[in-house]
Amino acid sequence: MYAFHEHEVSFADEKSGSVFAAPALSAPRSNPGEAPLDIASLRERLRGCKYGFPLHYFENVASTNAVALKLSKEGAAEGTMVLADRQTAGRGRLQRVWQSPAGCNLYFSVILRPKIALAKAPQLTFLAGVAVADTLASFCPEGVEIKWPNDVLINQRKVCGILSELNAEQGKIAAVLGIGVNVNMKKEDFASEYRQSATSLREETGRMHPREEVLCSFCTYFQRRYELFLNEGFEPLRQAWLFRTKMVGKNVRVRFGKEIKAGVVSGLDEDGALLLADAKGALERIIAGDATIIKE
Repeated sequence: MYAFHEHEVSFADEKSGSVFAAPALSAPRSNPGEAPLDIASLRERLRGCKYGFPLHYFENVASTNAVALKLSKEGAAEGTMVLADRQTAGRGRLQRVWQSPAGCNLYFSVILRPKIALAKAPQLTFLAGVAVADTLASFCPEGVEIKWPNDVLINQRKVCGILSELNAEQGKIAAVLGIGVNVNMKKEDFASEYRQSATSLREETGRMHPREEVLCSFCTYFQRRYELFLNEGFEPLRQAWLFRTKMVGKNVRVRFGKEIKAGVVSGLDEDGALLLADAKGALERIIAGDATIIKE
């Protein structure tokens, strides 16, 4: 069995500001950056996680979510992970394209089978966002934030996108969390229309990062957050999300289809809806849409 490496990753206590530690699934590597993923080593290391994260790896795949959805319907175990070096049809929310070149980023999907009410399933998106933010902050301590509902940013530029999809039959939930993280992508490699709004861990830290380290770190944070969610519900996750966001108190515009809502963000409710206050202070729950902070 894989032995945990001696260094630790830390979780911030969103209420007290103190820090507690969890063992990290990582090991030093001499040649980080644009190198092939060491899948044999990665499989061995992931076995050290509670969920084991059974790994299905593809050099090229249309979409890791599509594969994971198929596996979930075939009965794949909770924690099953689909990982690709490259996606040819990567996608995000609202059917947006997710740029997915080989050799530099992480594209993966995780299957979950939580015993929760169907109405609570959308909260799993927040789980993924907080775990990614925890992970990135361990490599880049400054500037990591979450934008509702599911974007992770560094210094106000998007570094991660999350797409959650759901199967529910006979009251049993099978969720697929699709996650794309820009790890070692260079600014000039982004499509021109994304160069000002997107970034990567490499661009923000000035150095390359072994993708295996980032993925194993995510799995450590994710399983801790997931256990907390299953045992204590959404409230600890809500507090963690609020700790990581910079939206509260800001004027935002939320677009859903042709409808646009505007107001000041006052928080996140117990279901994960964005609370938007109008000019008179009246609150409205926003359950879906694309939010943008209005620059003053």
